[in-house]
Amino acid sequence: MTTVLGAMATSELAVLKLLGVGLALAVLVDATIVRGLLVPAAMRLLGHRNWWAPGPLRRLHAASV
Repeated sequence: MTTVLGAMATSELAVLKLLGVGLALAVLVDATIVRGLLVPAAMRLLGHRNWWAPGPLRRLHAASV
């Protein structure tokens, strides 16, 4: 993915360059801010409710353990 986005960002076509830079920034923001800060913070705030599962799924999981 890095290679493709890098190739697009260094392209001569303005549309591809814009798309490459935009996608690279989106991946960077997702990896750092969302997955590095927001998800762990939300999991900490939700506590045990974070691991809630509907009844059928809970039974399926209990049967496999």
